[in-house]
Amino acid sequence: MKLGKIDTVQKEASTAFQLKNNNLDFNLIDFWAWNQSDLIENRTRGILAEFIVMKALGIVSSMRVEWDTYDLKTSEGYKIEIKSAAYIQTWEQNDFSTISFDIKPTQPFNNNSYSGTKTRPSDVYVFCLLHHKNQQSINPMMLEQWTFFIVSTKYLNINLPEQKSIGLASIKELPHEQCTYIELKKGIDKVMIDS
Repeated sequence: MKLGKIDTVQKEASTAFQLKNNNLDFNLIDFWAWNQSDLIENRTRGILAEFIVMKALGIVSSMRVEWDTYDLKTSEGYKIEIKSAAYIQTWEQNDFSTISFDIKPTQPFNNNSYSGTKTRPSDVYVFCLLHHKNQQSINPMMLEQWTFFIVSTKYLNINLPEQKSIGLASIKELPHEQCTYIELKKGIDKVMIDS
């Protein structure tokens, strides 16, 4: 049996859960708050980083696509891969986390199968570092607590073709742009022109 793709529609936060066509006393915003209030946790912070970059670039998107070959596409057609890291985690730590970002080439999934060829299908990587180091005041929604490092995928492919991860010092050795939230668009444009 072959099942077609489900077209997802953006949900309203106030949409109630139902039982036998009766609205219950909890809704979608209750689920979102329960599920994603920990914005420091790795998985949620990664999705939040995508959202932050999307807003900085003025990309209009009704919702995120989970298994796409890249994370965002700009109006200029630039395909962007977004990765995040942080010094502070939600769990107990003996020291700050070592900063590392995933850059491993992957097999794109198209038409119900993997391509067989490992690649980096984006044009540019945006490495989003939640750089804040104070546990009492860390808040990923305060955009001044983030630093963004932009690297052309071309440079990763030339210098690190098989590498699976990259640290902050290695990023700084490559041609890159380091910027704040408000400088992101200009930084991506510069990296794309220079590469």
